[in-house]
Amino acid sequence: MAAKSSLFDATRACRLAVLPLSCLLSLAGHAQTTPPPAVKPPLPRVEPGLEKAVQWRWLPEASDPSVWGVALPPAPEPETVPGSPGTDAPKKATLPQGPPQATLEYTVAKGDSLYVIARQHGVTIDQIKAFNQMKRDVIVVGQVLRIPSLADIQAMAPPPEPAPVPKTKVAPKSPPKAPKEAPPETKLLIKRPLPSPAASVARIVLMQAYLDRQAFSAGPIDGTDGPLYDAALRSYEMAHPGELNSEMGQPAAVLREMGGAYAEYQLKEEDLRWITPQPLAPPVPVRKSRKSAPPPPEPPLTFEDLTAPPFLPYRSVWEFVAERYHCSESFLRRINSGLNTPVQPGALFFVPNVLPFEIENALKEPLQPTADPAAPVTATIISNSRLEIRRSGKLIANLPVSVARPGLRGKGSWKILEAIARPCLVTSGDPAAPVNPPLVLPPGPNNPVGPIWIHLAKSSETTPLPYGLHGTSIPGYMNRQESVGGFRMTNWDIARAVRLLPVGTPLTWE
Repeated sequence: MAAKSSLFDATRACRLAVLPLSCLLSLAGHAQTTPPPAVKPPLPRVEPGLEKAVQWRWLPEASDPSVWGVALPPAPEPETVPGSPGTDAPKKATLPQGPPQATLEYTVAKGDSLYVIARQHGVTIDQIKAFNQMKRDVIVVGQVLRIPSLADIQAMAPPPEPAPVPKTKVAPKSPPKAPKEAPPETKLLIKRPLPSPAASVARIVLMQAYLDRQAFSAGPIDGTDGPLYDAALRSYEMAHPGELNSEMGQPAAVLREMGGAYAEYQLKEEDLRWITPQPLAPPVPVRKSRKSAPPPPEPPLTFEDLTAPPFLPYRSVWEFVAERYHCSESFLRRINSGLNTPVQPGALFFVPNVLPFEIENALKEPLQPTADPAAPVTATIISNSRLEIRRSGKLIANLPVSVARPGLRGKGSWKILEAIARPCLVTSGDPAAPVNPPLVLPPGPNNPVGPIWIHLAKSSETTPLPYGLHGTSIPGYMNRQESVGGFRMTNWDIARAVRLLPVGTPLTWE
């Protein structure tokens, strides 16, 4: 065998020796010009735009509620139709209240979306897609769509299920066994088949969503496990022993009662009040390849980008929906890769089945509850990474925390003071060369401290410390990037933590 191997090597060497010089040079050139594998750029150490600002002292202040939100563009004037004979006054056209009487054909124009077309004709997006056998929300200029009539819609509806035929009862030969307890009825939350990226991780998303519903958060839901997930799960099982147990590998009863790992959310026109206005553009057809093209990179934020506007909204629809449903933006994009771009009102998202963070309702007063001596509340921050809240000694919440500034630590006994809704941040800048008037980071969900700031103080003092407990503008990176503030949580977690923490709640560090 060794002789054969040596003979083969010698023959191969001879063949290479007689190759033309041009071929050898070509092979060498090909090896040298092969592009190296793409290297992902490292994550910036500091939250973009705050590179210098992290060195300054910032103080929170309440902002004017009137600047909370983005002004929506005025509604377009209704189209006019000619008046009745003998009159010159035009009549204002009204939107139809239902489907047309007969099937129509509509040619897609520039700026159209399925939402706009459906609204103009009194039908739904799903009805247009089903009638035109469309699998995606993609339309292109010049495309002809058939608008279903009422009769068409009724014909598309599935026939009712036949009534079950009663079986003839036969006397049992032996006493019947007691029937097994039926599982609780499952709620129908989604009517469409799940895409494979969502279905493949549905089991862990179900558990993440359940823990999140119980205020035992593992951070942004992303369909993967890890240290934060393990910590949240262990903590919940200790607080609720046996609740997640199941038989024969089936989900626990509390998980079945949720109705599934996912729900659906349809983007509304009023949601745009919280999102940076995007330039209108005609829909871009999705390529037929299985992998959708990644979104184009956004230019890095500057300090001027953060201080110039009166309000810091979400920077995209994706960021808005991801925060509303407590998940990472990359995960949301992955399970909704078939959505049209740009995403417009009427778009239907698959989202984790959590209790949504509704920014339009999250700041209703009073933010903090009244202390109840019969059910005292205590709080503990463990290893600068988790906030535990107890009522009457029972653990009721376990939520992730991270430190915004390196080296910031707490020890001993502190306490919870008043909370500020819609905070802005104010600074005089560099202490060596202070500026006047002060610099301001305006309020908004993308303020570095989010929509809520909770003042903290040492247990023996009443003066607030310069660092509090607050939200964040970078929920997916708050463990990896420095920022301004103190001890941060995701915006959805700080919004529910504040409603569990009365003024005067003891806060200890472990």
